Amino acid sequence: MADPPALPAPRAEGRGEPGRPGRARRQGVSWARLARDGRVLLGAARERLAGWRAPGPAPVHLPEPEERAVYRILTFALRAGAVLLSAGAGTVDVERTILALTAACGLPGCEADVTFTSLTASYRRGDDVEPVTTLVVVRDRTVNFAKLAALAELRRDLVQGRIDPETAMARLGAIERLSVRRGRVVVLGWAGMAAAFTVLLGGQALAAAVGFVSTGVVFVVNRRLARAGVPDFFLSVSGAAVATAFAVALAALHAPAVPAFVVAGGIMVLVPGFKLVASAQDALTGFPISGTARGLEVLLIATGIATGVSMVIYAGRSAGMSLHLGSIPEFSLLYFPVQVLAAAVAAALYGVATSVPRRFLLWSASTGALGWAIFLALGRSGVSLVVASAVAAIAVGLASQLLAGWHGTHPFLFVVPGIMPLVPGLTIYHGMLSLVEGQRDAAGILVEALAIGLAIAAGVTLGSLLVQPLERPRPN
Repeated sequence: MADPPALPAPRAEGRGEPGRPGRARRQGVSWARLARDGRVLLGAARERLAGWRAPGPAPVHLPEPEERAVYRILTFALRAGAVLLSAGAGTVDVERTILALTAACGLPGCEADVTFTSLTASYRRGDDVEPVTTLVVVRDRTVNFAKLAALAELRRDLVQGRIDPETAMARLGAIERLSVRRGRVVVLGWAGMAAAFTVLLGGQALAAAVGFVSTGVVFVVNRRLARAGVPDFFLSVSGAAVATAFAVALAALHAPAVPAFVVAGGIMVLVPGFKLVASAQDALTGFPISGTARGLEVLLIATGIATGVSMVIYAGRSAGMSLHLGSIPEFSLLYFPVQVLAAAVAAALYGVATSVPRRFLLWSASTGALGWAIFLALGRSGVSLVVASAVAAIAVGLASQLLAGWHGTHPFLFVVPGIMPLVPGLTIYHGMLSLVEGQRDAAGILVEALAIGLAIAAGVTLGSLLVQPLERPRPN
């Protein structure tokens, strides 16, 4: 940078000595010129100082209307995540959905935090301004797989650019208003599933019929209690007690049916299969807090089921009734197709009861048949129940993830119905009966039931993780 100009020396003129300015000329110096030259020097100094200071990045600020748009997008994504969380989806699935929706709406780089009861999302607008952050709390937890299917389709359409964010927000409002199936269809779904499970375990026609009626009663009673605000633990106690009471009545009448099959079929509708899978998925995918919270919820429900069963068994045993398992028939090769068909029917009816869309019911039935067929084949080969359940669950997880990728929907629509035939209802009943009777092997049987449940959940999660790197989008 050029140096500032120097002040010129005044000329020596007048009547004084040579080389010295005269008095008259000294008095004629222009003060305006001196001020102008001072301003020039000051400006040059400022330019030098500015050159020594490295310029920083200009702060980025969003205008006020755009800030409101950011808030709308974050709220939209969190509402979608709340639909998944309330339906029992895993934490990793909820987090990925939130980030995918915000990125598709033009907000890449958002942060999301998902807990068991709340969801938070944040977007950084700049280095020197506060971020836009919002929170959604989940209070309602209703099994509605129709919402999962519709939300998976919305996410796919938005990410692939088939719809714009405004259309996606409108569709989300319609999804949130989707209600579960109601009326006789749901009652018949739950009751029919219990009857199919009774056949699955080896029960005859009478036991299946009693299981059908008892489960219908359990559903009606628990629905009224739930409307009154009764917690899930006490719903599990009442449902298990009602199902066991029907089995005790069979024993009192000396009916030609095994009471254990009635109880095992009845408590299947109370087992939180989707919560068990989500708990294991959270624990295995790096969300230990959410996994622990879900696991505690599953444990409370299982404890409620065990409490209800043991109470009625104790009352029946005190009255002198025989509630032993009896002889469980050996499954011949000719009976194998009947078993697989019963598993398919049970899985399909579970899908009916949980509002799985009709176009997916056949595929849900196929995963149930696949898992039970593998379980039976391994059981006849002498494999332990825990290992057989784990291998069957891995196959269900693999098949469900492939079906979900092909149909562009949520894997829970196939996973949860597929694992329901594998749930150890008969083992739970046997353990509770042994506990009431004071047998030494009661704790071992209950631990085996717990190990089977964990093996099922871990197997499903492993099967889903194995197939994810191989997924390809469905051709248009």
